[in-house]
Amino acid sequence: MSSNEMEFIKIDWNNESPHSIDLSENRLESVELHGRTTYKLQLANNSRLSFKEVVINIDLPVLQYLDLTSIRLDSFEYLIYLHNLSNIHTLILNNNRLLSEHRTLNWNVFYPWHQYLTHLSLQNMSIERIDAGVHLDDYYHLLSIDFYLNERLKCDGTLKSFVNWFKTPPPPLLDFYEPLQKSLRIDCDLALFDLNYGNDNMDRQHFFVASHSSFFKTFFMLIVFIAILLTTLKLIDRRLKRRRS
Repeated sequence: MSSNEMEFIKIDWNNESPHSIDLSENRLESVELHGRTTYKLQLANNSRLSFKEVVINIDLPVLQYLDLTSIRLDSFEYLIYLHNLSNIHTLILNNNRLLSEHRTLNWNVFYPWHQYLTHLSLQNMSIERIDAGVHLDDYYHLLSIDFYLNERLKCDGTLKSFVNWFKTPPPPLLDFYEPLQKSLRIDCDLALFDLNYGNDNMDRQHFFVASHSSFFKTFFMLIVFIAILLTTLKLIDRRLKRRRS
């Protein structure tokens, strides 16, 4: 059902609903879905789809994967209309430009999904700040958080909880499974920065986070420098040979 220029959809499956529903690349303004066995829903690239008029009614109790990339989600507050979807494992909100007055992330908006949430992607949402007091201890299954391309996100003490979460090993699996890996992706100005935290009850600790973009920029500059150096040495060597001849 993707890429069909649909403007609205309303379906009520009485019994079994499709396991995967792809409504991406449409012109949807209203969505109403009721089903019992849908695990994956894609609504990406519906630029007219907004929560402001509460035109989204998704009643899919076993839904695990939800992609809301590039719709008209301009405030995290509207996620309350999705809190009935308590089994969400993967939530993708990429490329939704927040209004200037809503660019501070209150992490508590994700708490209704803390029991099962595994992957959270918040790329390019113009997030500028994260509220203090973030606690990730209850997010036992969380493996990846993606803040990439939020260029104005401040790399300061508000990231302490995320760095601590990243440094904590993921839950172990049985021996015959590959070990789980955590991923924290942040776009910061410096390739390596030191976050210092301290209080009356704890010794000062040092946390180091490297941004992907800055790493590749540094690596690219190093390659360019080596190439220039080699070229210069070759030119010097040629001139010396000419003089000798």
